[in-house]
Amino acid sequence: MFFILSKTLGLLLEPLIIPYLCLLCAVLAKWRRARRLSQMLVAVGIMLPLLYGVIPLSNQPVRFLENRIQPVDLAGRDIDGIIVLGGFTGDGFVAENRNQPTLGSAAERFTAALHWHNKYPDKPLVFSGFSGRLVPKGASEAEIVTQLLDYLMIDRSQILFEDESRNTYENARNSLELIVPTPGSRWLLITSASHMPRAIGSFRAAGWNNILSYPVDYQTPETGYSQFWDISRGVSLMRIALHEYAGLLVYWLSGRSSALLPS
Repeated sequence: MFFILSKTLGLLLEPLIIPYLCLLCAVLAKWRRARRLSQMLVAVGIMLPLLYGVIPLSNQPVRFLENRIQPVDLAGRDIDGIIVLGGFTGDGFVAENRNQPTLGSAAERFTAALHWHNKYPDKPLVFSGFSGRLVPKGASEAEIVTQLLDYLMIDRSQILFEDESRNTYENARNSLELIVPTPGSRWLLITSASHMPRAIGSFRAAGWNNILSYPVDYQTPETGYSQFWDISRGVSLMRIALHEYAGLLVYWLSGRSSALLPS
């Protein structure tokens, strides 16, 4: 039920839906003879897409999350294994239909996983995730990753698949049940930088100790701006921000995260 509600109610946080909701509310306000409120809602509905395009505005909320948790320095340190969260394999239906593995916008999760697997070939590498879609169709994430690994001729003897998770908390809980880490063991967690605070909070709430972070898939520079105006880019950044901040709040309120804003 939690997963279904998160996906359906999450549609209201789509940046391009919000202006339409404002215009709909403006019609209702006018019907209720609230003229000033109606005019204000119309103005907000028209201005929001333009404000999304101002990169210094749409960039900052995502940059705050991405700068929140830095990559761990593993120099001179050892780890017991690597966990990679799903969400990087693209459209499962396309992959199955075309009979080719697909990578999505978060492909750095996969490439970073291979990088650390090469450095620690004797440590288990866990790919966690089934599908984040409300109605999964086509190949699962595990099936696509398996095909990718076979294409690259990578030995899978130290690679495990947790292929039931639909969201971040299930990633943490199901991976814990699959691995059953020993007390004091250190596992490297790989996911997108904007998603890392929620992931760390979920893993801690699920019972993981000494989880080490390795954020990837950065969408913003650490400082400064590469451009000032881009509506398409701004909408994409706002989509990430709204999704993650709402997720942090809901996970904290539901006990699925150890803190509102983990660090």
